This record gives sequence, structure tokens and C-alpha cells, in this order.
Amino acid sequence: MIGWSVLAGLLGVLGTWLGTAWFARREFHRRPWSYWLLGIGALLPAWLIAFLSLLGRSSGPRPEKASIASWVLSSSVALLGVIVTDVVLTRFRESGRDHPPVIYWLLGVLALLPAWGIALLGLIVK
Repeated sequence: MIGWSVLAGLLGVLGTWLGTAWFARREFHRRPWSYWLLGIGALLPAWLIAFLSLLGRSSGPRPEKASIASWVLSSSVALLGVIVTDVVLTRFRESGRDHPPVIYWLLGVLALLPAWGIALLGLIVK
């Protein structure tokens, strides 16, 4: 499952980065949250693959404690990442300065990157 998760992550980042560049070049004047959501969507499938793989290991008659800890920590960090990057996005918007769309996209990617890393590490550790 690690390979599928990494493949989904690479394809997601590449695809949404190209989408962000395309939208920015066409000057559709999307709201910053649109680019932020594209960034979150880049790693969401990859994180879900790794996260749900951890869930399978943390159930049953003798669950692995490392999988349970990784599962709880990954979900907590994912939620915290979304909340923190949303606050940063709001601050950027309230500052009145114009930021390039790739900055908002990058914020979205950074929202799930640590959680995805924790889930992958939990799968590696077993």
C-alpha cells in the first residue's frame, strides 16, 4: 500500500500543480480558497490510502500498538494542518497583499503533508 500511496501523492501533486498553473495563467480570478482546496486535494487520496491501511492493522483480536498510535496521530495532525493553514490563508487574505495562486496551493499541500508522512511511517514501522 505504501507504493500506491506514494504514486497517488505524486500524481496528485503534479496534477493539481498543473491545474493551479492553468487556472492562474487563464486569469479566472479564483478565490484563494479554490487554490488551497486544490492543494489539499493533491495529497488527500494518498493520505487516505495510507490512513486506511493503518486502520486495517489497528483492528482485530491483537491490534498493533504502533499502528494505533500512527492512526490517531496522523488523523490529529491532518485536522490540525487544515485548521492552521486555513488560519494562515485568512491572514494572507486580510493583509490586503496579492499573493500568487501557487502560494495558496502550497498551503493546501502543506496541510496534509505531515499527516501523510506519519501514516507512511506507521506503515513502514509495522
